[in-house]
Amino acid sequence: MPNVARLRAWHRAASARVSDWAHAFIGQLPRLGVDENTLLLGFAVAIGTAVGLTVIVFYKLIDLSQTVALTAVGRLTGFGSLAIVLVVVAGLALTRLLVRYGTKDSDGENIPDVMLAVAKRGGTVHAGPVAVKTASAALAIGTGGSVGAEGPVAVAGSALGSKIGRFFRSGPERLRLLVACGAAAGISAAFNAPIAGVFFSLEKVIGSFGVRAFPPVLVASVIAAVISRAAFGDSPVIEIPTEYGVGSASELLLYALLGVVTGVVAVLYTRGVYRMQDLLGRLKLGWHRILVGALLVAALDVLFKADLWGQGHETLSIEIIGARSGHFLVGLALAKILVTAATLAVVRTGGVFTPALFIGATLAGGLGASVAELVPGFTIEAEAFALVGMAGLVAGSTHAPLTAIMIVFEMTYDYALILPLMLCGAIAYITARRVHPESIYSEWLVRRGENIRRGRDTAVMERLQVGDSYNRDPHIIGENASVAQIMKAIGSSPQIEFPVMDADLKLVGMITYDDLRTVLTDADRFASVVLAGDLASPHFERVTRDDSLKTALQKLAVRGSHYIPVVDSEDPDRLLGVIGRQEILAAYDREVLTEQ
Repeated sequence: MPNVARLRAWHRAASARVSDWAHAFIGQLPRLGVDENTLLLGFAVAIGTAVGLTVIVFYKLIDLSQTVALTAVGRLTGFGSLAIVLVVVAGLALTRLLVRYGTKDSDGENIPDVMLAVAKRGGTVHAGPVAVKTASAALAIGTGGSVGAEGPVAVAGSALGSKIGRFFRSGPERLRLLVACGAAAGISAAFNAPIAGVFFSLEKVIGSFGVRAFPPVLVASVIAAVISRAAFGDSPVIEIPTEYGVGSASELLLYALLGVVTGVVAVLYTRGVYRMQDLLGRLKLGWHRILVGALLVAALDVLFKADLWGQGHETLSIEIIGARSGHFLVGLALAKILVTAATLAVVRTGGVFTPALFIGATLAGGLGASVAELVPGFTIEAEAFALVGMAGLVAGSTHAPLTAIMIVFEMTYDYALILPLMLCGAIAYITARRVHPESIYSEWLVRRGENIRRGRDTAVMERLQVGDSYNRDPHIIGENASVAQIMKAIGSSPQIEFPVMDADLKLVGMITYDDLRTVLTDADRFASVVLAGDLASPHFERVTRDDSLKTALQKLAVRGSHYIPVVDSEDPDRLLGVIGRQEILAAYDREVLTEQ
């Protein structure tokens, strides 16, 4: 029997050798006239192709899981509705075991984790755990769990982009861009929506619409869509019987009100997902959590089995809106929130985007149908209300209004609804932000002490380190310097605050203009007796080389300082240099310019 450890070592060595060759090949391309932009487009084509094929495999796994599950239900006819319960519980329990033992029970490998990787980890997304969670999500969806297909494929795409970039030894900037290409390709292939894929990647993954990022992300999205359409056809994801539109300007008021309602329910969805995790987390034994959560999912599947289960990777059949009563649809939307929250709490894999589309459609469709029943002359069709509600719920829950608008537009090909989509999506986003500041993605990050919701600016400042930007040769003042010597130092240096050192070159304080003001107002009396050590303030903030520029900026703001000393992490009295706002802003500008 072969030695497993030796085979793994051989595989690592062979992979490293091939990676060296690939890196060397890339290094020779500039001599052939291939610039960075052209190289990025080549990477985008490769990533789009790989992700498109991955999505096809993923959907086939969902279909296979669903076929097995429905076959099992069919063979357990003697159990009646209990057959569905048994199959759902078994499917979710197996999914949970795969996640637990295949990823060491990681709660990452999701969209927020990718956002964090781009913001703080240089674009590193490990493919192994992602592959396990992607396959597990297919099992969960196929066996009746309520999670989205878009999250796993977007993360799988990101992991493929990261893997390809790391194989060619790409730097952090290129790697982050390749991760964004993979995420865009995943959304594009999953929903047959290449424009929405681009917007999602730029809006949520990168957090900016930089000119440099746009071409490769767009190319990857288009390539993935072409491959997906070759496998699944070019028809809209949601078939609509007719083009809907706005009959009169007054109808826009109703769509605006719908934006408010979907924004509030989006917050309910976001809070519900994490509240369910907290509730199930109170159960001491793991199998208790699995059993309770899976039974809740199964019970709701039985209650709404024709509508909550059996869709596979399809998002929604618009026919459900016209065929159901208003109160039933509203109840179905609330049930979808519960079943999605329970599924995610149990299996720890799957997306939240697709359930949001379903919740928005059934909620808005139910409201439209209910108003039509109560108000004679109500002209808006429930199906049109449902389609616009999808954009509202997605915009409110993900805080990605552009993505929400474009994805519903591309899923329906109904341009006549573009004004209601834009209005409802924008108002839902604003409403949700007012009610609860976190999106369904950023909530995951905040619970782990991370904060990247303010976009690229914060992300850039968090990933840049003081060690790359500080002044290593600052003007210092000895603690025995006189006032005259201090004034001479101030006049000959661009610094306006100075570290004060003792005879052993230990940092004892900082001198600022404020410290000098009291002496200069009565110079004749104090100038000859006051030394730098007397003026230096011992109360000052410090940073180390490993601190982020964001940390440095925050510490500068604590006392309104212009400069802050950079000290050794093991010896806080050993001065390495100083850093000020000018150095921080210069480093930020350099980083942003490289991303354009």
